[in-house]
Amino acid sequence: MVEAGLSPRDARLTADILVRTDMRGIFTHGTVSLRRYVQMMRDGGIDAGATPGITDEGPAWARIDACQSVGMVASHYGMTVAMDKAAKCGIGTATVRRSNHFGAASAYTLMALERNMIGIAMSNTDVVMNIPGGRGAALGNNPLSYAVPTRSQPPIVLDIAMSTVAGGKVALYQARGEPLPEGWLTDGDGLPTTDPGVFTFTGALTPFSAHKGYGLALLVESLAGVLAGAGVTTDITSWGKVTDATCDEGHSFMAIDVGAMMPPDAFLDRADELVRRMREAPKAARVERTYVPGEMEYDSEAVSRRKGVPLTRMAAENLAGLAEDSGMADRLPFERP
Repeated sequence: MVEAGLSPRDARLTADILVRTDMRGIFTHGTVSLRRYVQMMRDGGIDAGATPGITDEGPAWARIDACQSVGMVASHYGMTVAMDKAAKCGIGTATVRRSNHFGAASAYTLMALERNMIGIAMSNTDVVMNIPGGRGAALGNNPLSYAVPTRSQPPIVLDIAMSTVAGGKVALYQARGEPLPEGWLTDGDGLPTTDPGVFTFTGALTPFSAHKGYGLALLVESLAGVLAGAGVTTDITSWGKVTDATCDEGHSFMAIDVGAMMPPDAFLDRADELVRRMREAPKAARVERTYVPGEMEYDSEAVSRRKGVPLTRMAAENLAGLAEDSGMADRLPFERP
């Protein structure tokens, strides 16, 4: 990234976010995307020298122009601003426009846990999802994450797209030459298909639970697109298809300082009890363990810290290709798959 023009600070920040995403087992949004981001830096879709900045603000809110910067850099700044506002007002929010793909939404809600805050993060995306009764892609699958701090229990961290499945998982099936499970994708006529090859061309992801995923995707579009002043639906350029133009994705970040509403220790104790009740709830036959949202990722990160970060074959191939693109193949710490 530094070779492509990014500052060492921004490169390290981006690398930290992508690697931690892999550590948490979210392989579709981690280092697998780095080669594409660097290509966008070289081609102009990402301005490696850009610095995001506040354009308008009030005591509890701010609007930020990402200036075509790396999505991770703009989003880290956006969540930081939201938390700083929350520290003063109890609740803070920041929107970001003229940004790029920001990876896993939970990368930013996890930041709030370090300050005993509840974090919420969302982004709109290029259109990849159909709507109930529609044909073709009309809306992004618009990811949303929240994180709730705890004391001794795993924090509650949800990170979901509004589609039945993330587009990255469709790509994994295509790379393996396998048909998709039914219900993930529709074809050019709006009918169900198991062919991953139609995705991003004539096909579209389905919203989860039909009108429910559709309705939540419109909420994200309203907060991260309309309110932020960013691109909306078809205004957004696909980072997977174009490298010489900014995506103009929008993001929205919110933080709630729990200490402003009750003693922090009291909140953490109550949150711990909530998690315990979920984990100790009666289990179905042949089920040994239940989880709260984010607990599997929490466990995965703990294993990664002990044993190292696993990589999918696709991520390893992309990192090897990036090393060659950057003239650093001799520094690649593993053999190319």
